[in-house]
Amino acid sequence: MATQHNSLLDAAPVPPRPQVEGLLEDILGSAPFRTSRQCQDLFRYIVEHSLAASDGSLRERIIGIEVFGRSPDYDTAEDPVVRLRAADVRKRLAQYYQAHREPLQWKVEIPTGSYKAQFYPSEMPLPQVPVLAKSIALHSETLAPTLSTAAPNVAAHRRNRLWLVALLAVCLAMAVAGLTLFRGTSRAVAPFDLFWGPVLEDAKPVLICTGSNRVYVLSREAQGRYRKSHPPTGDVTPNLELLVPREGLKNFTAEDFVPIRDTYLTVGDASATAQISSLMTSRHHAYDLRFGSDLSFGDLRRGSAVLIGAFNNSWTLNMTDSLRFVFEAGDTLEMHIQDRFDPSRSWRPTIADGKFSQDYAIVSRILDSKTGSVLITIAGLDHTGTRAAGDFVMNPQLIADLIKQAPKDWSKKNLQIVLHTDVVNNIPGPPSVVAAYYW
Repeated sequence: MATQHNSLLDAAPVPPRPQVEGLLEDILGSAPFRTSRQCQDLFRYIVEHSLAASDGSLRERIIGIEVFGRSPDYDTAEDPVVRLRAADVRKRLAQYYQAHREPLQWKVEIPTGSYKAQFYPSEMPLPQVPVLAKSIALHSETLAPTLSTAAPNVAAHRRNRLWLVALLAVCLAMAVAGLTLFRGTSRAVAPFDLFWGPVLEDAKPVLICTGSNRVYVLSREAQGRYRKSHPPTGDVTPNLELLVPREGLKNFTAEDFVPIRDTYLTVGDASATAQISSLMTSRHHAYDLRFGSDLSFGDLRRGSAVLIGAFNNSWTLNMTDSLRFVFEAGDTLEMHIQDRFDPSRSWRPTIADGKFSQDYAIVSRILDSKTGSVLITIAGLDHTGTRAAGDFVMNPQLIADLIKQAPKDWSKKNLQIVLHTDVVNNIPGPPSVVAAYYW
């Protein structure tokens, strides 16, 4: 979604309130928004106060108090809920416009760095060639009688008509050529479509492979023993899933735990998977969702694939281990992203109180991967980095900003991007590019 505005857009009149209210309800009920109540509340608040020109109500602190129930003296630096949710709203709004097939009379936009909505009319349709040709033909009918009466000589009259027809033919050809050129320029492919083009051009279903975290749970027998010795209290729902406190685990042995695979997803992996699946659905492109262990190398060779997750997805690690930016040290405290071309460059997460406060991720788009097919990887050191990487590849504006520094023929090249994100309460902030490589 564009964040720069020319004077014509800034001066656009505010649309009638009924049209805005209709558009607002359609947006809030769409797939990108219906899953987030906070994004719905924030977007409705911004639109309504922007229409009312209540600029004083569109400051970060006021929004935090009125929309998210923060106290009047809360620290916006320590609690960036408004900034995070606003970035999420912009992302979801871009997804709505991208998936919306029918023409819209008006659009709503929230520029980056501001919480005031801007309203502008959608582009008017281009004039059609038949209308232009008809107007020229009508014009020729008014000229012909004038020329014939001015030149009684029949031969001269015929010559004038021939010249007139030739002139009209040249004018019509120039008009059609100019209109074709204008249309070709106005329909320039967007960077977002160029990024995803190699994947979507493949008619075969896109393989979306997500990592799965290995989890150990108490066996049924061990749970039964624990429930007998620890009956639920009055404030606990009897059928709620059992959660044994840490001190209670001391009473169990290794035989009491059962490993579970291909069942549990992190929030970050689930978010990225949902966004990629949504993109395929909006483009009417078939896809096949798999777990890492439910995949073979032969499956990857059959068509384009998107791999999500790093240390919980062996296919991501195997398919990218020879690239410039790689994941190192496994799922340990020493985990990091390493630049293989420059050993002095690496990116390590910041962990405070057992939680990530800064995370890093790699996005790779390989046109000639080991499988012989197009491959995209979306993976972070932690699940927060994966979620931020998923947000990046689904944000048209972020991809447009990226290619401003890219080679002119970047769309035909392989590429890798290292991303950074600040994390607050396990929620990643807007991702930023710290390194990029094209080849």
